[in-house]
Amino acid sequence: MHSAVKLVIGLLVFIGGVYWYAGPLLGQFPTIFGIRPTRAFMDVFVGLFGLVLIFTGLIVAWIEYEDLKWEKKEKRK
Repeated sequence: MHSAVKLVIGLLVFIGGVYWYAGPLLGQFPTIFGIRPTRAFMDVFVGLFGLVLIFTGLIVAWIEYEDLKWEKKEKRK
């Protein structure tokens, strides 16, 4: 698939996502299953925030550990 086609598809998905959350705020979009999309977003954000912190901390620690190993290896040379 050509890169321009992927770009257009990505932009359409992005616009759809923005409309999904902005539409109810503008009164342009009905609630689905009795749940407002903005409330669903907040629930997911609150639920995933701790996991994001955990994985970010692990990645930073892993990068620094590898950096320390590299520095130790360089000092031996």
